[in-house]
Amino acid sequence: MSEVERLKKIVQDQTRMLQEKNRLLSELEYRLKQNIVTGSRKEDLAKFQFQLSKDTIEGQASLLKTILGSIPFGLVVVDTKKQVVSCNQAAQDILNIPDKDFLGKPCSQIYGETCEMNCLLDEALKTGESRCSRYVQYNNGKKSERILSLNVAPIRNSSGTVIGGVEIFSDITGDVDRENQMHQKHDSLVRVMTRVMEKKDEYILSHSERVQNLAAKMALEVGISSPEDQRELSTASLLHDIGLLSVPDEVLNSKKNGSEKVSPVIRAHPVDGEWMLSNLDGFDEIKRIVRSHHERFDGEGYPDGISGENIPVASRIISLVEAYDAMCHDEATERRGRDEIFEELKEKSGSQFDPELVDIFLNRVVSEGDG
Repeated sequence: MSEVERLKKIVQDQTRMLQEKNRLLSELEYRLKQNIVTGSRKEDLAKFQFQLSKDTIEGQASLLKTILGSIPFGLVVVDTKKQVVSCNQAAQDILNIPDKDFLGKPCSQIYGETCEMNCLLDEALKTGESRCSRYVQYNNGKKSERILSLNVAPIRNSSGTVIGGVEIFSDITGDVDRENQMHQKHDSLVRVMTRVMEKKDEYILSHSERVQNLAAKMALEVGISSPEDQRELSTASLLHDIGLLSVPDEVLNSKKNGSEKVSPVIRAHPVDGEWMLSNLDGFDEIKRIVRSHHERFDGEGYPDGISGENIPVASRIISLVEAYDAMCHDEATERRGRDEIFEELKEKSGSQFDPELVDIFLNRVVSEGDG
């Protein structure tokens, strides 16, 4: 049973118990009212109603305490002065701070003035808007550095005035360590593959490295901001022609010698590249990008004949920048000046290439002279 399911079951059980208790108390109150006819009994009823309210409040408080104690996430509640008024056990465990060193203390003293936990709380209380951060570094000097995922939100009263704030966080140090290890293995594997590409043909690797650099600049211009998306585009750019490893040398050499006809073997290299990457962990999106980097915006490309936005944006970027690099560096193509290359890209905008990407590429990436 997952943590969420376990928590849900606890809440459901506690809620049912509280509802049943309230039902029995309400039934008892009704029966007492039916039997009370004298003034002396009214005092007894008032005492009973007071006890009933007290029991209900205590039951609700007990339920809340059970819920907070079962939540696997750290929870800290502060007032408008950022002094801690409540925290759960998970918060104490994650931050390695006992209850006595938590309650009543200002967050700046607990976390440190420059800690992101303190800074984001400041912002939430001042602006009245929630804040979050995927990677917050925390170190209180008693424990090795922790990486936290943090959400901060203001607390408002019924009239909408901010009366405090709440921080909810979880320890993702282990997840980050595993991600870093996976990325290191990923990078090592990519380096091995690039060395194999270099062994096959030095041009393939130098071309791929230039495409990778241009694609990285395009990513920034088109708003690809996710580190994971950037990483996938970078890797796919470097490995987009890895399928050429399956092409016999004589076929590659005929291409270098200026043969206008594209061999079916060469046309198969996007699919071969996808196959080469198919059994590697973490390469699912990368192999999809590699497969589609010779598709055309008008649907006349290969291997699948897909068009427009059905082509992954990373593939559309690689298609454009690799064509530009080939015009600048490929010995098999007739060397052209920058103006001629620009004109050809404009002519193929909307047919071979995504017109929006062509505009961005020519005006914001290579306008100052790349290549």
